[in-house]
Amino acid sequence: MKILKKIFIVFIMLLFTTIACDKDFLEVTDENRLNPDVFWQTGDHARQAIIGAYSPLANQFAWGRMMIVHTMYRSDATNPIPAQGIVTDAANFSIEPTFGRLQEIWGEFWKTILRANTILVQIPNIEDPSFSDQERNNILGEAHFLRAFQYFYLITLFRNVPLVTEPALSLDEVKNAPADPEQVWQQIISDLKMAQSLLPEAWDNANIGRATWGAATGLLGKTYLYRSGIDNSNEYSQAAAEFKKIVDTEGTLYDLMPDHADNFGNDKENNMESLFEIQHDDNTIGWAADTDGDLRTAAWEPDLAPPGFTSQSGMLINTWVREAFLAEQTTGGEIDPRTFNTILWNEPGIMVYEVPFQEAFSDLNTVGVRKYLDFRPGKEQADFGFAGFPSVINWRIMRYADVLLMYAEAENEANPGSPLALDALNKVRARSDMPQRAASNQATLRQQIRDERVLELLFEGDRFHDLLRWGMIPDAITDELKSNMGGSQYKPGREYLPIPQIEIDTNPEYDQNPGYN
Repeated sequence: MKILKKIFIVFIMLLFTTIACDKDFLEVTDENRLNPDVFWQTGDHARQAIIGAYSPLANQFAWGRMMIVHTMYRSDATNPIPAQGIVTDAANFSIEPTFGRLQEIWGEFWKTILRANTILVQIPNIEDPSFSDQERNNILGEAHFLRAFQYFYLITLFRNVPLVTEPALSLDEVKNAPADPEQVWQQIISDLKMAQSLLPEAWDNANIGRATWGAATGLLGKTYLYRSGIDNSNEYSQAAAEFKKIVDTEGTLYDLMPDHADNFGNDKENNMESLFEIQHDDNTIGWAADTDGDLRTAAWEPDLAPPGFTSQSGMLINTWVREAFLAEQTTGGEIDPRTFNTILWNEPGIMVYEVPFQEAFSDLNTVGVRKYLDFRPGKEQADFGFAGFPSVINWRIMRYADVLLMYAEAENEANPGSPLALDALNKVRARSDMPQRAASNQATLRQQIRDERVLELLFEGDRFHDLLRWGMIPDAITDELKSNMGGSQYKPGREYLPIPQIEIDTNPEYDQNPGYN
């Protein structure tokens, strides 16, 4: 059951103060206006508020579509057909500060952060005998996690962002200069440690999909790992320690699903391999609104589908991806089964929705995305718009296979050639019947882990950030790999997105990111 099947949004932010007036007849209280005097009173108010904080994650301006474009399209694997600006500009570093789709994701980050800030201030003061300490702590833990989650993506996508940890009571209070990235990272770490201490290991069936101890622990390990690469902080040992906490629960709390494919459909969501995923439904009432009935379908499908099977221009995959998957066989001499879950290519039996691959494309060298496409029976080309027959597949933010590979990476960096690192890598490979690795040194094992991240995790949103933290973007994302768009147009500073121009224009404290001036 999905926690966000029905969203009840509450207005929990008071952005403006009431201006006093000398005229008595103007001093009228609006009894219908939601404010702290009438809202933050009961446990039910707290429950509504935390669901309101989750709400922006799933809509079309965030993980429902735009976050997929701003992460996946920017990697070395994708070479989409140019058409709309959202496709071309995201893929070849051409996004400018005035680009409307940029403002969309920016706004969704801050909605959740400002709501989480208010929850953290208001909920400790609720006096309701029916509101248990455990439930109060769980909700506070969720707020800490959600604030950290949004800041993690803000700093890895935009780098220079304000640090706001208190509810804003006026417009002037949100006009802050960008914080030192170190301060932002430390706030993320602090929030995740708090979330770890307050969140449950699991929720009951009615609340599956809400943040858990495992989600906070996994993101904390990921934070240490990313900082180690992006800012050269050398926190690999801290990362490994956090990941090991999850690994130690294997078989009881988290584990690999029997089949790699179990993670990408809509029939086995929130399974034992999942640490956190964005909950999508099939409500098609609105478009990225922030109200009950908001469109929270997986509307990124038209952006991932290949040419001829989408209302957009179509996504093509660079052929190095196909070659990477076909470079080795299983212990039984078969193609790596993850290939069939990840890409579409010229192989007997491959279908593009309900069309054989050889009929779908005149160029049989075409490679397309398969992962996360909704191949339910009866789905036809006419259904590929943003309504019609919506996809309801959840987007997996982090799963246990990713934790194992991040653990292997962190352990190998902290303890070169660690057998624990090799064991974690081989556990992922064993699930797909791939030959076991036997690295002889740190450098060899490092490369094997990086290669495995492609085979196991490609098109799940982290490839670009892997390249970023490994310092490989200038060399990996070449003009040849972005040939459909006339080259990558990369220049130093554009590994991060620009700050939306409206923020620069309205906030004198803000300077534009390097690379966009």
